[in-house]
Amino acid sequence: MIEKENKYLVPFFAAISAFLSVSESLIPTPVPFIKLGISNIPICIGITLFSTKDILFITIFKVLISSIVRGTIFSFPFVVSLAGNSIFLLLTIPFYKLFRTKISLISISIIGAFSHNIGQLLAALLFIPIQTIQLIAIILLPIGLVTGVITGILSNSIYNNHLEKFIEIIRNKK
Repeated sequence: MIEKENKYLVPFFAAISAFLSVSESLIPTPVPFIKLGISNIPICIGITLFSTKDILFITIFKVLISSIVRGTIFSFPFVVSLAGNSIFLLLTIPFYKLFRTKISLISISIIGAFSHNIGQLLAALLFIPIQTIQLIAIILLPIGLVTGVITGILSNSIYNNHLEKFIEIIRNKK
């Protein structure tokens, strides 16, 4: 990716990720804390396009802006989100760099979903007794794997069908 394109694409990916995070939080779910993880689509795609620094920016922007909009900045949900996203990046970025020619966005998303959930559970240990965390994990981890597959399929579809069109628009706007 050309640096000039990153100047436009990185903030766009950050804004879309934050927007999706806030939007997703407005959708009622049958189980608390369970979300599809669509705000991670720009991050999964971004891992294949941008530097680690840019991905870090996109992720931190998403966590901060969505927490500010939801009114949860520096609260339990903020800490859990930050921890989940941090573990997500710690595992998915090196994994992609090691196996970039052998894996798909679905693999990245599954690893990301699982690691995100582990990070969330570890952060929740600061606030919730371990027995409760174990019960939550029984529900959260399998659902997280399923949502990781769904998010990965969506990421693949966007990457394969729409990303080049958007980049072409950016090139023509300069």
